Amino acid sequence: MTRFTRRTFLKTAASVLAGTPLLSACSGNTVGETAKRLNIFSWADYLAPTCIPEFERRFGIQVTFDTFASNEALMARLEAGPVDYDIVVPTNYAVSKLRKLKLLKEIDHAKLPNYKNVMERFRRAAYDPGNRYSIPYTFGTTGIAFNKTAFEEAGARPPTNWDAFWDARFKGRITLLEDARETLGFALKRKNFSYNSVDPKQLEIACRDLELQKQLMMCYTSDQVIVYLASGDALLSLAFSGDAHQARRTNSHVGYVIPESGASMWIDNMAIPASAPHVEAAYLWMNYILEPDTAAALTNYTYYPTPNSAAVAKVKPELLADKTLYPSEQMMDRCEEIEDIGDGVLLYDRTWTELKCI
Repeated sequence: MTRFTRRTFLKTAASVLAGTPLLSACSGNTVGETAKRLNIFSWADYLAPTCIPEFERRFGIQVTFDTFASNEALMARLEAGPVDYDIVVPTNYAVSKLRKLKLLKEIDHAKLPNYKNVMERFRRAAYDPGNRYSIPYTFGTTGIAFNKTAFEEAGARPPTNWDAFWDARFKGRITLLEDARETLGFALKRKNFSYNSVDPKQLEIACRDLELQKQLMMCYTSDQVIVYLASGDALLSLAFSGDAHQARRTNSHVGYVIPESGASMWIDNMAIPASAPHVEAAYLWMNYILEPDTAAALTNYTYYPTPNSAAVAKVKPELLADKTLYPSEQMMDRCEEIEDIGDGVLLYDRTWTELKCI
C-alpha cells in the first residue's frame, strides 16, 4: 500500500480542487432513534457559528462543546479513564496512538452516507488506513503569524524563517503554542532536525534555544492565539494557519507565512471515544459535518481547508487561491508531518517540563 502522509495529501489537493467531480450530499433529519445529547471535545474556534444551532434544530439534540489546547491534553484526558465525550478531534499522530491504546471505537461507515464526500487520498492515511477509527475534518500547517505594521515600524522585513522568534525587537509580544510537539518541533526544524526526532542531544539543543527565547516571551498559549493577534497584544506568534487567518478577519495587519525551511503539516479528525455514551448522536454529527454545506461553512469561517470534495465548490475562491492555506508543491516538500513516536513521547514530555519550569 502506498504510504500517504499529510504532505502527500496537500500536494494532491490542488488537482482535486481543479478536476475532481463534485459529489452530491446525502442527508436527512433522522437516522434512527438517538439520545438527545451530544458532548464534543475539540479545539477552540473550530466551528462556524451556525453549525451547532442548526444541528440542534434539525435533530433535537442538545450539544455541549468543550475545548482542549493540545493533542497531549486530549490524549491525557482519554487515557485517564472513561469519558462522557461522544466526539473528539485528534490530529493524525494522536489518532494513531489512541487507536493503539483501544481508546477509540471502530467506525461503522454504513452509518455515514456522506462519507462518500471524503477525498479519496484522505482515505489512505498511514495513521488510519481506510478511516477505520477516524474521519478527516480539516488540514493545515503551523507557521508564523505576525503583525505587518509592527514589523515595518521596527524596520524588520516580514519573517521568512524561524529565527524571527529570537528577535529582541518584539520582546514581550511573542507567543508560542502550549504544545510540546509543535513548539519543540519548530525549534528542532530551525536546526534542520526532524519534528519527530527522538535524539536526546537534538532535543537538548532545541530546549536550550527555547530557554534563551523564553526571555522574549509573552506566554505559551494555544487557545488564545486568535485573541492576542487580533487585539495587537501579540506581534509574533507560532500559530495554526486557520487561526492566523481568523485573526486577520478582525485585524487586517496580521500576516501569516510558512518559513522557508518548512513547517509542520497536519490533519485533524473526528473520532468516537471507546466510552462514548451517545454513539448514535455521534454518527449524526459526523454525517452532518460531512454534508457539503456544513463542511464549506466550516472552511469559510475557520479558514482551514476541507478534505470534502463535495464542499469545494462552496468554498470562497479567495481561500482556494491562498498559498498559505494551500501551499505550493515546493513548499510542501520542505514541510513535515508530526508522527506517532511511541515511547519517544516521554522524552518530549521531560524536555517540555524542563523548559516550562525554567
